[in-house]
Amino acid sequence: MLSKSRFWFFITSVILISSVFLSNSQITIVSSNEGQVVFPELNSINATSSTEYFNETSFPRYSLVGKPLTIIQSPHKGFPTIIETGETLFIETLADSDTTNWEFKLVSSTNNITVDIIVPIFDISTNLWQFQTEPEDYVPGLYDLQVNCSVGDDYQTHSVKIVDQKTYPFNILHISDAHFPSYDGKNTTAIDLEYIDYINTLDVDFAVFTGDLIEGGPATDFVNPETGLPLAAEVQIKLGLWAFDLIDLPIYYIGGNHDLDTSPLLPDIPSEVWVEYFGKNYMQFDYLNWSFIGYSCTRDGLSTEDFNKVNSLLSTEKDKPNVLFYHSDYQNHATSFRSNFKIEIMLYGHEHHEETYVTSSTLYHCEAPMFDNESSVITILNRTSASLEGIEYDFSSLLQTPTTKSSFSVFLILTLAPMLLTAKILKKRKAKRI
Repeated sequence: MLSKSRFWFFITSVILISSVFLSNSQITIVSSNEGQVVFPELNSINATSSTEYFNETSFPRYSLVGKPLTIIQSPHKGFPTIIETGETLFIETLADSDTTNWEFKLVSSTNNITVDIIVPIFDISTNLWQFQTEPEDYVPGLYDLQVNCSVGDDYQTHSVKIVDQKTYPFNILHISDAHFPSYDGKNTTAIDLEYIDYINTLDVDFAVFTGDLIEGGPATDFVNPETGLPLAAEVQIKLGLWAFDLIDLPIYYIGGNHDLDTSPLLPDIPSEVWVEYFGKNYMQFDYLNWSFIGYSCTRDGLSTEDFNKVNSLLSTEKDKPNVLFYHSDYQNHATSFRSNFKIEIMLYGHEHHEETYVTSSTLYHCEAPMFDNESSVITILNRTSASLEGIEYDFSSLLQTPTTKSSFSVFLILTLAPMLLTAKILKKRKAKRI
């Protein structure tokens, strides 16, 4: 005969397992002055020496690209923003409450636009300034964001894109696994720099990068000549950012295991460096009615705090499709998000091959490495469908009802867990009496 605690455990397990299968639909497949320096031409780049990439005399813009986050917190090179003509530009900065003389500019090789401050707000709990601003001129293009204030100045490249209007269809470039500066004996930087020339011919609105910007500890082909060890993670990240700034697109970056995992061969801690350059380990932005959520993590997966934050960012609105982008399904976290939400598109890398498939009504796309000259353009056709490689994917059935967070399962956990705990305590007390 089953004890009370085993009985409740059995009942709970059966109900929870059953709840996973409650909602599955089927997808339909339809067949400053410095900031105005112009980048060098690709064919002028010497890709045979690791030190030549950091020659600021040859490439004066490099020092602007390779900046960690200081005053500017949003938007920035790793988490840009795209605004329409007439739309408010929101800027977030880190500075004390008595900071004055705030000035903002949008800078490109052809334009220098002053940004007017409409509403400044200081949040004393976070020490962050939040500005509602408006460019004096809405000239379409990709811009760097420059700030000057009483405590100093800051500069973030490729952080703001202005468009006349956001419309369907729009195109997303999925790139992954650049592995700067080398991978498996390949000078990946040299290869990626040549491939960037091709990327700039594509008709794309923005790009998502799904991890492994750098090689990290295994980058044994490009080493510090003084130590014979791989270049520091910070040096590798600055190299990757410099190369990616040759791409004429706003890029949303998330980190993978090579970007974040600690290595005894490196003089710094990659995960800490990543946060210094890219900020939080998660992001969310909207483009028209589509919600894009990305997260970075090591092989250990997301921390509990970051997991809960990503969970809160996924949309539960009826007609708001989710696109989740990440590096790999570490600790089954991506699977967990998909089991609790209706996610229309899942984008990832890591596996070094390209693959597209549909599972549980969701379109999954794994992107092959950039150094294999691989990338994909995903076209969002309208509010309910997308196309990839000539195939249209219709998510109408998935969007007919609001997303749920497996609320029934959560309810069972919250209500039955105390009962199980009580039964376990009673069992222990009974054992002690015996």
